[in-house]
Amino acid sequence: MARAVAADSGARRPGFTAQFSLGALGASLVLLVSLAWLTGLAYLLTRLNLPSPIQLAAVDTVHVYVGVASIAFFVAKVARVGLHQRVDSVSELLLWHRWVSWSLLVLYSGVYVTGVLLVISFPAPVRQGLANAHLLMSVWAAVPTTWHVWHHRRWALPCVPRLHRPLPSRFLAAAAVALVPMVAFAMVPRALSLLSQVGAGNAWTSAELPGVFLDRIERTADGNALVAGGEGLYARSVQSGTWHRITFPPDLILGLVTPKGPVAVYVGTGSGLYASPTANGPYRRLSFPAREVHGIAVDPLNSDIIWASSRQGFWRSTDAGVHWTNESVGIEAPETAWAITYFDGTVSASDVNGVYRWTGHRWEQRSGQRAVVSLDPGSDGRLFASSMGQGVEVFTNGAWQRSDSGLVANHGGVRVVHVDSITAVPGGQRYAAMMLDGTATSIDGGQSWTRITTGLARGAVWRILPVGSGLVAATDHGIYTYPLPVHERAGPLWWLALIATGALFGAATVALGALPTWSGRALRR
Repeated sequence: MARAVAADSGARRPGFTAQFSLGALGASLVLLVSLAWLTGLAYLLTRLNLPSPIQLAAVDTVHVYVGVASIAFFVAKVARVGLHQRVDSVSELLLWHRWVSWSLLVLYSGVYVTGVLLVISFPAPVRQGLANAHLLMSVWAAVPTTWHVWHHRRWALPCVPRLHRPLPSRFLAAAAVALVPMVAFAMVPRALSLLSQVGAGNAWTSAELPGVFLDRIERTADGNALVAGGEGLYARSVQSGTWHRITFPPDLILGLVTPKGPVAVYVGTGSGLYASPTANGPYRRLSFPAREVHGIAVDPLNSDIIWASSRQGFWRSTDAGVHWTNESVGIEAPETAWAITYFDGTVSASDVNGVYRWTGHRWEQRSGQRAVVSLDPGSDGRLFASSMGQGVEVFTNGAWQRSDSGLVANHGGVRVVHVDSITAVPGGQRYAAMMLDGTATSIDGGQSWTRITTGLARGAVWRILPVGSGLVAATDHGIYTYPLPVHERAGPLWWLALIATGALFGAATVALGALPTWSGRALRR
């Protein structure tokens, strides 16, 4: 009897081991895919305008490592099962089972291909499209994967620990080989995805002055203070301290600029123009001959030359605000004069009909973009024009170009872009403040934008400033702050190390714990 049982056991040994090997491959692949889905939830939360519970840079590192390591299991499982209708080690395999497997083959191949392409430095719009395809195929694969795992669970059960049957030690060793390097890389994360590179994943919080309407915020030229205006004028130290209200006439703040020179702050209001040598005042009223001052510009080479926009057009002073001359020749609608700034050695300005450039004697229209409310030059020689309704255009290489990919929103069935201002900082980062859609940022000079709106109250954001390791925004509801994650971007060597390690240790894990082993020792385990 014993010999018969032994003979029968020996006869079944190869098939049983093959089934165990197939189950181990499947269980290992499911484990890695589950980790990929789990980390992918952080990206989904961010896309749903919710904060990520984990810094996205760490999520990036784990997600990419697991994806690379799982490729070895995916290839091994496909090679083990093949595209045949029947598999020797798996009985009762029907054709429709194989159809599910083939659909998984297509979906996971798409997931891997889009994932690999995301590693390549494509332009942001292409990367966004690839990220969407990667996410969609991962979600589509979830249902057939769940069914597949449940239906074939009896082959994976030997790889699942129980109280009376612990995991095979070789399987445990294989899991350690695959996952220990992942932990090591997670301890030195890098910003790999577009979301983590733009600083997404955190949430805006209302810091101070809650409920106060503020539509202007600037940093003084010496970098030591922030000044905000709207319903009153406020200031605080950049390094420390809290916002405090400055003694100022009870008038709505419409314009604010902080130039270099003896005057630290110019403030435009509904009734006139004010100036102060310090952020905290005192503020003196200039002899400005018009009302509703929205735009103010000071010559960076000669602080005595001041420009200002008003309901009576554009005005210029060459003696630090003592005398003023109306300079509105060439402006189609002087009563709608609004934004004004120095750019490329001269003055640029806007009215409701377009953007103009000062020639020395008159204004010359350079753009037909309507309702431009802010003109913001960057340190890279480009000028951004923000419009209430026509989005963002940028002047570069002698021409205006559209620059609002990712900002267009649908409001009541109408696709519009209401942008209040663009803040350009050295290094290529740009921040957009919007009337209806919160904030956005760009890492490619404004070619494409990614929303950062989590935590913002409904209403307009007027201006964003980078301060320290975070952002400060003036909004309809006071001051909001956003903590930017501080992580390095991955360089070529880091990418090479991650991909090589994931591929090497993934293949080693397959060889150690999942491929068929025909020894009696393996069977006894």
